[in-house]
Amino acid sequence: MKKKTLTVQLIGFQIVGMTALALWGGGEGTIPMEPVRLNQESYPTPEQIREAINDNGFGVECMEGALVRVDELYECGAREYGETQFMNISHYSDKHVLDVLSWGHDQSPVSIWELDDEILRRNGLL
Repeated sequence: MKKKTLTVQLIGFQIVGMTALALWGGGEGTIPMEPVRLNQESYPTPEQIREAINDNGFGVECMEGALVRVDELYECGAREYGETQFMNISHYSDKHVLDVLSWGHDQSPVSIWELDDEILRRNGLL
């Protein structure tokens, strides 16, 4: 069989992740984000990533932070997975938000355990 080389064009980015939430009436939890697609050629800015963090339409008192992954999207449905990042968008400490995110969610596309060991160690999770 002869090897083929195919070239595909970058068509955008998709931001997926898991959000830490403060619930109305008390309590906290996590929920998978509704994926956000950006049809642009340049990598999303930190502001665009922050704006993409969402509660999947659940409706909460506030979103505390999120684990996000920015995937590259290509023609023909090809996708290259990015690295998992942590973003704190609240007044809570990183440790608190990471603690909530460590509870995880079985349908999340990302996991806190994908973060760099140094981040986990610094926040008492390793």
